Amino acid sequence: MAGGHTPFELEPSGRGIAEARANYLVNAAGYTSLDSLTLAVMLAYYAVHGTFPRGYTSLPQQEVPQSVCVRGASPSVTTVAVNTTSIDPTSQVTAPSVGVYASFTTEAEVMTALQQGWPGIGVTAALGTQTSPYTHTLANQPDVLVAKALAASGSHAWWLSFWTVSWPQSGTTFYQAGYEGGVYAAQQIAKYPGSRRPNFVILDPEGYNSPATTAADFQSFINGFAAGVQSVNSELQVAFYANQWQYSTYQLAKLDIPAFIAIAPIAGNKPEVSGSNIKGYIAYYASCPAASYVAQVKLWGGLYNTVQFPDSGVDCSPV
Repeated sequence: MAGGHTPFELEPSGRGIAEARANYLVNAAGYTSLDSLTLAVMLAYYAVHGTFPRGYTSLPQQEVPQSVCVRGASPSVTTVAVNTTSIDPTSQVTAPSVGVYASFTTEAEVMTALQQGWPGIGVTAALGTQTSPYTHTLANQPDVLVAKALAASGSHAWWLSFWTVSWPQSGTTFYQAGYEGGVYAAQQIAKYPGSRRPNFVILDPEGYNSPATTAADFQSFINGFAAGVQSVNSELQVAFYANQWQYSTYQLAKLDIPAFIAIAPIAGNKPEVSGSNIKGYIAYYASCPAASYVAQVKLWGGLYNTVQFPDSGVDCSPV
């Protein structure tokens, strides 16, 4: 299978490795042909035995992927056919729409939301981790439940997939941490059942480690996540989630990446920020009947909005 699939994880691209680790896919390319041969022997032996061959103690110098083309290079491939899964075009909206954001634990719960008439689903797919790749899917895989329900029902509801990614460890840049989280997210999404994929793969920048304190670092984190996702699947639409203070303080309106803004309360409220990249508002809390809350959020002008109930369930229909 292609690199990064089960049961393997990819070592961060752009640098070599200092030590071999179980269940990681690594590049055996060295700076010289002898380095490459030595790396291949050592790593293959390690994969089988969990240790290097006798007499081999350290890995030779490694070549790492470059981010620029070789001068004078020209492609020899003229046509490439790729089978991909994509967003259902009928799930895209042109007028303000309000879905439900919930903590789904079963496919039946997602089906309930669809049967109640919610036009869109918002779900947290993963929470942050302290170390690379700084995020990990939830055990009950809510995103997979949404994918299965959409496939089983034939629904054209839109789908927002939120990925909580922690800030970087010391010694790792904000861009690199975001990139690693984005690669991981896209690799997991590639495994989802059915043909539907989220309308937006949304970075939720929070969790462990020290957060960004400057606009440059905050924006770099978001840009890294976007680059990581699209390095795996360029068809996925990347976005980010932020509260109004973050959006203003870190100048996030400057980004050419869709934004989803947290806002509370709903009743009698309206956004205090504006920006051409705002795609929707993630609002809380609603109660039943929900019609007045849905109507209020629609007035804010976002296309893809959600309301959340205090118990994070699907408590009633949108009308």
